[in-house]
Amino acid sequence: MNIIELFEELKIDKNNILLFSPEDIIRVEKQVNVEKRINPGIDVNVANNMILALKEYRKELYFIVSNRILYNLFSKKNYSRHNFPSPQREYDCEKIQSFINKFLNDDLVLFFDQNLSQNKFDFITDIFDFKDCFPEDALFQLNKKLNGKLDSILVNLSQNNSQNMVAISYVEYRSFYVLLSYFSSIEMDNKIRSLVNIVSERYNANKLSDFYMTCISSMQGYVAYDPSLTDILVSNREAVVSNSSDRDSSSSSGGVSGKTIFFMILAAIKILSLFAKCSSH
Repeated sequence: MNIIELFEELKIDKNNILLFSPEDIIRVEKQVNVEKRINPGIDVNVANNMILALKEYRKELYFIVSNRILYNLFSKKNYSRHNFPSPQREYDCEKIQSFINKFLNDDLVLFFDQNLSQNKFDFITDIFDFKDCFPEDALFQLNKKLNGKLDSILVNLSQNNSQNMVAISYVEYRSFYVLLSYFSSIEMDNKIRSLVNIVSERYNANKLSDFYMTCISSMQGYVAYDPSLTDILVSNREAVVSNSSDRDSSSSSGGVSGKTIFFMILAAIKILSLFAKCSSH
């Protein structure tokens, strides 16, 4: 349990904590002590930290508890936006970073690790509107683990063992590349280039491969540090989509593409017109 979970457990009025008087804080402190006796699962340090946050970090605490995304993250709930006031547009990100680092960093790192292990990258990107509020060390560790997952893709694809593909199923997830974008760098760009080379070569060897087609389409989600790489990813996706459309047109026309049919009809019209001219003479 963390201080936000305890806050939720005690049902403290999140809208008014900025107006709390010393008497209000004493009342909460008494409530915490009663709750500790009832619920032995409440950690003494967590209880003390929540009172400390109320006393000395009230603005930062209010920012967390009044923000739907952050409150749901740390309380492990899923409240709708109707349960919260309008979000604060201006805030001191360094103070929020310091607050999270002091009281909530372990929970943030655990959230990252759990979702990375389950390849739920979109769950992480959902909270990244507030990336500037997260401690640098937590983000550094996340970046390191994402690079590890990218390295794993490169190693497994280089071995070209179909049995290994299950371990890197996320190579097809656009959400993976979108999350990588938040950490784009020269080093990561180079890894993506290596991936582009492997996947493109395999795709060109077998344009009927749905796996490589999906990989190329998904990789367009990565916004590179180098804009020229972003352009390449976009162009590759457009080429794959175009080839897929031509393939679909071809299969729906009995193996002949739409363009081929168009030229065949045009040729037939010309031949008929020639016959018509000959018949008239």
